[in-house]
Amino acid sequence: MRGAVALLVFSLLSLSGAWAQAESGKVKESAVEGKWFRPMYKQTNGQTNTTPDIWAELKELRNMVMEQKVELTVTKTELQCQKDKVADLQGENAALASRVTTSEKEVEKQKVEVTGLKEELSLTKTELQLQMNKMEKMETENAALNARVTACESGNAALQARLSASEKEVEELKRENADRPKVAFSAGLTDAGQIGPLNTETTLIYSKVITNIGQAYNPNTGIFTAPVRGVYYFRFTAFETRNPQWLGVYLYHNDHSVLFVSEVAKGHVSISSALTLELGEGDVVYMSLYANYGIYDDVYNRTTFSGFLLFPL
Repeated sequence: MRGAVALLVFSLLSLSGAWAQAESGKVKESAVEGKWFRPMYKQTNGQTNTTPDIWAELKELRNMVMEQKVELTVTKTELQCQKDKVADLQGENAALASRVTTSEKEVEKQKVEVTGLKEELSLTKTELQLQMNKMEKMETENAALNARVTACESGNAALQARLSASEKEVEELKRENADRPKVAFSAGLTDAGQIGPLNTETTLIYSKVITNIGQAYNPNTGIFTAPVRGVYYFRFTAFETRNPQWLGVYLYHNDHSVLFVSEVAKGHVSISSALTLELGEGDVVYMSLYANYGIYDDVYNRTTFSGFLLFPL
């Protein structure tokens, strides 16, 4: 392709040079005719032969050659631009190849990291499942604990209610006790030792007062007088040291004997007994020594008489 273009350009340049010489008058017509062209002559048959306008054709060819040269220059420029573009593209391709290689390495690295993350995610899922199982177990236990707490709270509420009721009862008892008379006494018989035997039954006067709350017992007469109607508890002891000697005592409610206890002494003897009595306000209780029986007491209070109010009626 390049050889053909060069030959065409050479021919055109030769023709252009000849044409220029002809115009300047330095080349004879005969020489021109003899060297490049065959002159055309007139015909004898009456027709007129005309010489072609060679110079016009040469000018046209020269113009064509100039256009081709311009086009060739443009083509070369475009070719150089294309070469530059190709070089740039090759550089870009090399950079892209490097980037692709780097990206592939990064992808491999990411694959390794993803594999590790998958394994870690699997472990995390396992741990999460374990934690969820623990949480479910704890929720179940918490529900049971809440139920127990609720039951305890209900029990506490019931206990609080019972406690409040008990406190009210205690307060009521306190008020009742505050209003109830306090009655209790204990007394020893004597420090003189032997008493009796006497010919007649004799009321025993316990003169050694140990306790006398409410002052219901009279140590001068030996008689207990009930200050209020109620139930009372009484207890006594009796002692004798003579041998032989009978020991016997009565317990009276008003003028009625409700208890008699006796025993014969053989060196010494002790008897005791107790009972509860329902007394009306002003009723009396006392002890008496049976006729011809003896009794003994000293500083040790071996013979005593006691009583107290259990509750009023």
